[in-house]
Amino acid sequence: MQVGNGLEHFPLAQVAEPQRPAARVVAIIPAHNEEIGIAQTIDSMRRQTQRPDRILVAADNCTDGTVDIAKAMGVEVLETRDNRAKKAGALNQGLAMILPDLQPHDVVLMMDADSRLNPDFVAAGMAYFARWPLRGGISGSYVAADHPSLVALLQKIEYTQGLRTVHRRAGRIHVLSGAATMFTVEALREVAQMRGTSVIPGTRGLVYDESSLTEDYELTVALKRVGYDPRCAIDCIVVTDVMPTWHDWMVQRLRWQRGTLETLFMYGFVEHTRKAWAVQTWTYFRSVVPLLMLITWAYALVFEGVSFHPFWLLIIPVFMLDQLVASWKAGWRARFYATIIIPLWIYETYQSVAYWRALRLALRGAEKEWLT
Repeated sequence: MQVGNGLEHFPLAQVAEPQRPAARVVAIIPAHNEEIGIAQTIDSMRRQTQRPDRILVAADNCTDGTVDIAKAMGVEVLETRDNRAKKAGALNQGLAMILPDLQPHDVVLMMDADSRLNPDFVAAGMAYFARWPLRGGISGSYVAADHPSLVALLQKIEYTQGLRTVHRRAGRIHVLSGAATMFTVEALREVAQMRGTSVIPGTRGLVYDESSLTEDYELTVALKRVGYDPRCAIDCIVVTDVMPTWHDWMVQRLRWQRGTLETLFMYGFVEHTRKAWAVQTWTYFRSVVPLLMLITWAYALVFEGVSFHPFWLLIIPVFMLDQLVASWKAGWRARFYATIIIPLWIYETYQSVAYWRALRLALRGAEKEWLT
């Protein structure tokens, strides 16, 4: 007795499974008065080894030449309407325009208008999704652009050291970079569908939370809440501009830190925020450690009769070597400033001020401002 339909002996007669079309890539660039850098940003997309199928500039209340430059370069331009939610609102309007025409396996690239991609960014990101589709989001490895100011150099050191740590942790990240991140359409739709529920706060149907000061961080948490495991890709390089002055740097860090805290307050102490709560606890504890050490040493020297031994200074070369290694890829100026330690100590002390100011603003519920 023969079992089956006999087609297994005739491979050409078997019914072939329909192949799904190749994934498309659509890029969205939110831009507010970015006439200085928008052309370079668009050009970096067009130089991709795998070029995006569609490029959309979401121009948000621009009063300069951003819209004209983008149109002259032949990309689509969406001028936002009645948007009071800054970048998050511009991205939501752009997504509402493109998502209905995309398939679940298609990919959306969100990219800041002051950033530039390396030529293999899109191709490398698509390769990651092909291998690990449940990533949901693939963040670029952000590199600070060169700038002559000292604060810009210190940011370059910070970015270089931070990225080194991320890569050593197999790309596990605290936040998907706003400079450039790729998302699967399926992941974005799941977030939008779950908004307004006990899983993800916000307005149902929106991908980005328009009440957040740090929409990139909030979306990272949201992706994890619906089961995705976003990572940073070591070979998806994006060069991004940094703050050129101390004032600009401070207001940016106030927004970042306050937005992070408010996101954690909103989600609470749940499975996908526990590590973030631990990081924040450690951050605030670490910010007061230098002061506690100075007080302890002063007390010991004055009241306990503890004498100073030059042997204690031997720890300094160890710190210097560690900073040199961690900052090596940032260039010779960065290596020099990192090795002498004091500039970075001042930088981190100033950053601690931003942390505590942000905490006060978040706890008071002061009026939110888009500071940069």
